[in-house]
Amino acid sequence: MPNIFISYRRDDSSATAQILHDQLAAWFVRDKVFLDLKDIALGEDWRKLLTEQLGEYDIVLVVIGPAWHAALAARVKSGDDDLVRWEVAEALRRRKRVIPVLVDGASLPAAEELPPDVAELGRLQAETLHRDTRDRDIAALAAALEGGGLVDFVRKLKQVLRLGKAGIGVAVVVGAAVLSFAWVNLFDLLGLDTRSASFTMLLGDVLVEPGLSDRLLLVAITPRADEVTRLSSTRRREYARLITIASARKAEAIAFDITTDEASSADVALIDAVRAARRDGTRVVFGFKALTPAGDPVALPGLAEAGAVLGLTCIGQKLDNAVLGTLAMRSGNRVYGSYTLHAVADATSIAPIPHNEKSLLLRHATGESSVQFSLYEVVDRSDRDCPGRPAGAELARLIFPVSHRERLREAVRRIDADKLLAEPAAPGSWQGKVVVVGVTHPLDVLQTRLDRAGPQRYGFEFQADAINALLTGAIVKPVGFLAQWLLALAMALAAIAYRLGRVGRSRRLDLVVLPLAIVGYLGLMVLLYAKFGLLVDGLYHLAAFIVTWWVLAALEKRWSHGKN
Repeated sequence: MPNIFISYRRDDSSATAQILHDQLAAWFVRDKVFLDLKDIALGEDWRKLLTEQLGEYDIVLVVIGPAWHAALAARVKSGDDDLVRWEVAEALRRRKRVIPVLVDGASLPAAEELPPDVAELGRLQAETLHRDTRDRDIAALAAALEGGGLVDFVRKLKQVLRLGKAGIGVAVVVGAAVLSFAWVNLFDLLGLDTRSASFTMLLGDVLVEPGLSDRLLLVAITPRADEVTRLSSTRRREYARLITIASARKAEAIAFDITTDEASSADVALIDAVRAARRDGTRVVFGFKALTPAGDPVALPGLAEAGAVLGLTCIGQKLDNAVLGTLAMRSGNRVYGSYTLHAVADATSIAPIPHNEKSLLLRHATGESSVQFSLYEVVDRSDRDCPGRPAGAELARLIFPVSHRERLREAVRRIDADKLLAEPAAPGSWQGKVVVVGVTHPLDVLQTRLDRAGPQRYGFEFQADAINALLTGAIVKPVGFLAQWLLALAMALAAIAYRLGRVGRSRRLDLVVLPLAIVGYLGLMVLLYAKFGLLVDGLYHLAAFIVTWWVLAALEKRWSHGKN
């Protein structure tokens, strides 16, 4: 669709120019047809505005009435400024498509009769609007301007070929730039990668609610008024009773999101309960946060010897709605499993964490198995809140969806510890269940955007989500570096294809296509996450699309105006 600029003399063909404007605006769209009488507001600098407008419009219609040439000659003789002469000369200089339109019986002046700067006008093919067939003539002019025929096809083909050749160069440059940006994680340095992933996960979790395993069961311990910072060591008698109940009900595992390090008078009962549960086939898991100088987990003496499994309990980082947990850690020559891993897997040892594969090999008493993780990471600095995770340690990280908080607190999968201890003999089998025991302590809370208003999530609820991800296989899988770059390149090529396909069409289409392309791709990212657990970092891809689109749009505009 062309952009049309109408040049005319107000004292020569004002009425006809207005009719031409109105009918062409109805044929195309209003902002594609410019007429200074209608479109220049009072008080505006007409020379500045017209300079800008001529740069935007592809076709200049010069409306010539009976008095057009005489007025031009009079201004040439007097030396006065001539706006119309300036418009025509500027359009010819910029190599616009200039079309004389003869009205009211006027004829086209010969080139020799015109000033040198507009002499070319006299050699151009003119269109004539006859008084008795004016509407039909304008319709024919509009159809001709809209394009068609061999000449217009060849013109568009030349532009497409030129733009396509430039597009290849742009794709190479943009692809190399995106590759370098992704290599140094530029957007991550700006905090954008994480936010993009977080909102993708948020929308995905809202649209497709993460499923909760029937094997998951939560037991919540409510702290007493005197337990301001941590639970009392006397609570270990209650831990022992909970272990005994879980063992009696045939639970697969009972995992305490609780660290135990200092000895107390209640430890004997706890250790005896662990030993008995292990003998009856129920796995008991406790967390640890620190390592001894020898590399052993810091925990209650005798707990591991009794058969309890110790797992690294640091959940990782909460980044908006994205939670990065630790599945396993290698420090020195030892590999430590996390609390969440041991809650679902009875592993005797863990193989070294692979750098390229996303599969962790577990060794059992009866054989081997593997579990998927999300990404490999090396700790760049030690964490004060998790001293057991030193700088230089290798991590198998787990990204998992966050369930709706209220579902974790439904009566069918959450039990109050005090109530359970008050009625230990209540009926109910826990066959095959993983029991997560944690504390509803105000110092151990986090919040995601899913939570909105209301109480925050407790730490053990995040642990439950991580365990649930392992039970259901809902492990988030970030797309690899090579795939990310290929997707960015594909988006650059998509921008090229669009720019080539829209040659000669309305620029208004860009205002629709570009936002739709961005929204559509963001929607695709959310869909891939919600349905397949694939986490795509679309910022680099969108950057490739937008930059390629902008560069080619600028080139198309420049070439359409006859510039080099």
